[in-house]
Amino acid sequence: MAEASASAAVSTTPNIDGFDLVNCIATGNVSQVWEVKEVATGQSYAMKLLLPEAFSDPGQKAQIKHEARIGKACDHPNLIRVYEVKTSRKHCYFTMELFRGANLKGMIRSDLTSVQVRAKKIMEGVTQALAHLHEKGWAHKDVKPENILITRGGDVRLIDFSLTARSAGALAKAFTRRNSVIIQGTRTYIAPELIRRNPATTSVDMYSLGITLYEMLTGRPPFIMGNPDALLMAHIQTKPETPSLLNPNLAPECDRLVLKMLAKRPKDRPTNMQEVYAEIRSINFFKTDMQEHAKAAELSRLDTFKDSMGHRLDSRTDAGRTPEELATANAGAQAKSRKIDAARKAAATSLDEKTRGGAPAAAPHVPGPPPMPAMMPGAFPMAPGFPMPAPGYPMPGMPMPGMPMPGFPMPGFPMPGQQYPPPMPMPTMPMHPAMPGAGQGGPQPATAAPQPQAPAPAQPAAQAPPKRRSPRPVVDHTSIPMMEEGELPDVQ
Repeated sequence: MAEASASAAVSTTPNIDGFDLVNCIATGNVSQVWEVKEVATGQSYAMKLLLPEAFSDPGQKAQIKHEARIGKACDHPNLIRVYEVKTSRKHCYFTMELFRGANLKGMIRSDLTSVQVRAKKIMEGVTQALAHLHEKGWAHKDVKPENILITRGGDVRLIDFSLTARSAGALAKAFTRRNSVIIQGTRTYIAPELIRRNPATTSVDMYSLGITLYEMLTGRPPFIMGNPDALLMAHIQTKPETPSLLNPNLAPECDRLVLKMLAKRPKDRPTNMQEVYAEIRSINFFKTDMQEHAKAAELSRLDTFKDSMGHRLDSRTDAGRTPEELATANAGAQAKSRKIDAARKAAATSLDEKTRGGAPAAAPHVPGPPPMPAMMPGAFPMAPGFPMPAPGYPMPGMPMPGMPMPGFPMPGFPMPGQQYPPPMPMPTMPMHPAMPGAGQGGPQPATAAPQPQAPAPAQPAAQAPPKRRSPRPVVDHTSIPMMEEGELPDVQ
């Protein structure tokens, strides 16, 4: 039963010409890279396989064959090795060595410090690989971190010869028409002369390697643009920023080498890769050794962590401490706890002093209803918030005695619609015979004597003083007609 299931598993495994497809390593626009295992020998390889949708294109088949031919022609430990190329009715592929390393781009993003520690060794391997390729008469034309593989041990491989072309000589440059040159490359790393449609020379790899070195030392390429066309123009016109401005630990000689490799004109760059290799070996990239720099940064991070509360509370860290370190940490924690207790005690003592003498501590302010108005002397409450005035005091909103009601005339003036002066019937009284004028002209109306007015009580402090008015004649209030109940003004 087990043998049957095993044979079924083998039969379902994809197989191309005696190679079992084990794992897809990478996928591109027209091809895939697979980890394969040869059934006959059990040896593992990498296979670059043309995708079915590109298999019908003769140009893509020619490209695969071209790349395999260059790989087979070059034999260098820092160049990926190509073994066999094959085209059949169903597949087009070539096999190469299976190099189990990460690409440089991913390492820069995930562990830049590790890349900088090994920057010199990486650059030495890449420059030697390119020097061998240039000696064979080829220009790689696509040098970038994605095409550089590195193992944990520091082994380096330069891969991908899909854009590799013959390096143009002086005669080829003179007779090549610019309109016939196709711009090929990666925008972030492409050389200015390729953008201008000049024939490719080995100097284009010098410029692309300079961009790669810049990114290794600073963590980013020199030109970052949102617009692809603006990025191409930056390669032609913009001077790159000095790398040490982004990484102050870089040495001045490293700045000079990088900026020389990034010169806009090919003649201003180093002559060849051997010259770059020699200069890399003779200079220091960093002012402080990156291994020591990384150790110092790690120790600083650990010291900061040891001083943190989280470290003191970490039982796993406590388990790894010596008795002396544990005692020191506990003493520090106790000292901090005593400081906190002392601060709380001082705050409580200050609060007791403020509330000494039986006065309770001030309660927090809670918004409530508005305060009730103060009651006047002799008043008693009629309803909550409305006191009843004492005798002789006016009701709130009512005039003082002797003052008119709001909306009514002063005493002695006629009401609306009445005649002025109003007829006032007076009682007929006989005059004394001794008084002058007695018996002449009949009886005379008696004049009412003015009644004394009681002094007005003081105006309550809560009310505004009434406006001053001109003195009016004082008349008898009994002569004013009584108002009907419906004529009383409304009181708000």
